[in-house]
Amino acid sequence: MAAPHTTDVNVDWRLLTIGRGSFASVSVLTGRPVAFKHVIVPAKEKKQELLKEFDTLRRIYDSCNGNSFFAIPRPFAFYDPDNPESFRTVNGFPRFDRRRGTVPPFITQNNFKLMHLETAAYAMDHVQPLPLEFAYLVRSLFYPEHAGDAPNPSLCRIYFGKVISEVGRGGRPNRFFNSANFPLDVARYRRILENSCAGEYPSVEDITFGMGEMLGRLHWCAGYDGRDIEFVLGGIAFSAISFYVIDFNQVRSWKKTSEDVPTLVEAFFTNDPYYPRPIRGDPLYAQFKGGYLSAYPTTSPLAIQLANDFLCAIEAEQAKRASR
Repeated sequence: MAAPHTTDVNVDWRLLTIGRGSFASVSVLTGRPVAFKHVIVPAKEKKQELLKEFDTLRRIYDSCNGNSFFAIPRPFAFYDPDNPESFRTVNGFPRFDRRRGTVPPFITQNNFKLMHLETAAYAMDHVQPLPLEFAYLVRSLFYPEHAGDAPNPSLCRIYFGKVISEVGRGGRPNRFFNSANFPLDVARYRRILENSCAGEYPSVEDITFGMGEMLGRLHWCAGYDGRDIEFVLGGIAFSAISFYVIDFNQVRSWKKTSEDVPTLVEAFFTNDPYYPRPIRGDPLYAQFKGGYLSAYPTTSPLAIQLANDFLCAIEAEQAKRASR
């Protein structure tokens, strides 16, 4: 028997940046299923903004994540290296298990300190990249011929509210694409289903219902408008795919009154086109609508009234936009 060996395995605690915006960057800890979101400018107000986002994610995870189609990354802890008293964790105290002994928090303060972070950050579940089989399928179906050494897609954005053009100007293939967040519209996802085994991946209808369900939970259960959230497809374990909703730094609370429904409508239309367009009679929108209503308690007349007020409002706004 040949001696076992390893290849390109990094066991060091190293942070690898995987995304960067104007407010914060996101990095992952190599070899471990944890991601960190850091502020870029270490100003006091930016740190407070990040802490607020961490607390928001905690509330959304606790109130919306249970048995939903779209998963929410689990928040672990927040820490500002400039303030030793700032450490905050979701399960802050060790617990005792009769068979396993003391079980520490997911992220301890000492481990956070040993990361030697330069700015405030919070830790959360890492949304795993797509499994190889799915990534290769996306590449073979949709990458332009010139792609060459372009990396395989890491995540896919679920753009079920737009039609993605397959060709650029003059009929030439689109030359520019984002492999880190590769866009899938309904037609592209259906091509993936056609080139896969029956039942291997969720249907378009299941995904659309799940979008409505998650937005309804954000509105009613968590009390946020869902502004600027992202619906993405990633991996889980080694070979499976999973659907996630991420990026809650722009969400705003609402008062759950009819007067506040326009806030929800504005957030719906300013977001990227993840949701199917709210057109009455459209089969996919009917799925989204059913998912949205499923998040509201049928025993509460106020809840059902607000849900229907929102749905009627986005349908009216869509009709107005279509008539322009």
